[in-house]
Amino acid sequence: MKLAALLDENHILIHMESGTFAEALAALVDSVGPLLGRLNPEKVCQRLLEVEAEMTVAPGNGVRIPHARLGGVERLVLALGTSEQGIPPPPGIEGEDRIHLIFLILTPKTESAVMLQTMASIARLVSVEEHRKALVSTKSPARALRILEESGIEVKKVIVAGDLMNPVAHVVAPNMTLRQVVAALVGCGEEGLPVVDEGGELLGDISTRTLIQIGLPKYMDLITNPAVLSDFQPFESFYRREDTLTAGEVVDRQAPHLPPETPVEIVAHEMMTKGCERAYVVRDRSLIGVVHRKDIVRKVLYL
Repeated sequence: MKLAALLDENHILIHMESGTFAEALAALVDSVGPLLGRLNPEKVCQRLLEVEAEMTVAPGNGVRIPHARLGGVERLVLALGTSEQGIPPPPGIEGEDRIHLIFLILTPKTESAVMLQTMASIARLVSVEEHRKALVSTKSPARALRILEESGIEVKKVIVAGDLMNPVAHVVAPNMTLRQVVAALVGCGEEGLPVVDEGGELLGDISTRTLIQIGLPKYMDLITNPAVLSDFQPFESFYRREDTLTAGEVVDRQAPHLPPETPVEIVAHEMMTKGCERAYVVRDRSLIGVVHRKDIVRKVLYL
């Protein structure tokens, strides 16, 4: 479905002159009033401001996407407000640009997927400077809607790995020694890193868990009383091999790796069944991103 199909001309407010962000929200909520059913518009505004304080969605360049999942809303509601002069950001936010475009999104309580996908579509739309400028300067709701139609931006139906993934900032080469791997993990603050060859192909994962396991006796699982471990030098096995054993020799090749089109349910299933905190996103065996368990909580469950 195209993004333009979700918006009605009656829900587009051109050249808003609101003195505050809260006033602008109230005007947008009022424009979609007939779609709110028995919901109190003031309480809807209050909820929007609460969510905004908890989790601001601001793609930048003077764009804000206030949103809320509400019981009582029967379908996705989308509204757009534009302001050439700009609306001051909410109190307590220092150094932020004035707001020129506000996309309001309301959905039923259970429809986090459609909300996330609509947000992603709006982010793609406003990432193009030409689209932003055209929307801000447009003279009529009909023209604003036409700009959205001409952009061709679509809203996907499901959340996939590509929607959740983060860029990979740090990788481990297979020829790095354990000492070098430890330094890399400590330096980046991650619990694990992808092992990638010279051609960018993902070989697997190496984690703090793997490193600790290397340092413990192989018969660790047979020890019923951990107190006896005090008789051993701590992590002696690790120190003996930290300069000779390489990442390529201990890499976990079973780490989840999935194409960007993989639905979020499958991503979550892979993580949980394999006991992993990360799933790597690959295209043609090359690493393009990573999804953490916390990304699913933050971007899907927390909306």
